[in-house]
This record gives sequence, structure tokens and C-alpha cells, in this order.
Amino acid sequence: MMKTEDYCFVCGKLNPVGLKVQFKYGDGKSSAELILPKEYQGWSGIIHGGIISALLDEACVYAGNSLGYNTVTAELKVRFKKPLRPEEKILVEARAKGVKSKLIEAKATIKDFHGSLIAEAESKLIVKEKRE
Repeated sequence: MMKTEDYCFVCGKLNPVGLKVQFKYGDGKSSAELILPKEYQGWSGIIHGGIISALLDEACVYAGNSLGYNTVTAELKVRFKKPLRPEEKILVEARAKGVKSKLIEAKATIKDFHGSLIAEAESKLIVKEKRE
């Protein structure tokens, strides 16, 4: 039987139009390196802000889930610092803090490979259940 997360837009391996990002995660952290093609641009030569937001959201969830919980996003605040160009290699990273009142706070960044900040996010994740 196929798992439904295999169709996640950001990380699903079976989603034919998805990003197929492979995150490394553990101990409240997550990271991924990737290059986004021009098919994900909004304005000519600039990756769509919704794609950037989706990457930051997914990184936060992976960081939160790595603490041993299944979570969903309750809030995501994104700040765009500079445009992301198609075909530019990027690093997405996130860190999550422990559970407090069924919430996990996480922060994520996207940087280019020169270390320049492209976008950052703060997230609040709702704990759905503890993983077994």
C-alpha cells in the first residue's frame, strides 16, 4: 500500500509535479540542498515566493517531527531577503525547540552557497501525536 506522504508536493517521491526534496533530519534539525528549475519561477527569473514558503514550512515540520512527534503547521511567518534565481544551488535548514503546551517553535532559513540569506521563517507547529 502506498503511503500518502509519497505525494507531498515538497518531499513526495511519487508526486509527478513535486519538488522531491530529500531532507536530512534528526535531533530537532533538518537540512536539504537543492536547485530549483525555471518551472518554479513567478516573475521572470525569480523563484515564486510560494515555493520558497513551502520549502521553509517543510523544513520546519521535518525539524519538529525529528523530536519524536507528528506535527502540522499552525503558523508560518516568512521574510524574503533577496530574490532566488532559478538554477541557483541553495541550502534549506531548520531548527525546532521542544514541546511547550502542544506547540513546537521552529525557525528555518534558505541561503545560497555563498552564505547570503534569501529567506527566513518562524513557525509554530501543533503536536498531533507522539511517534512510536
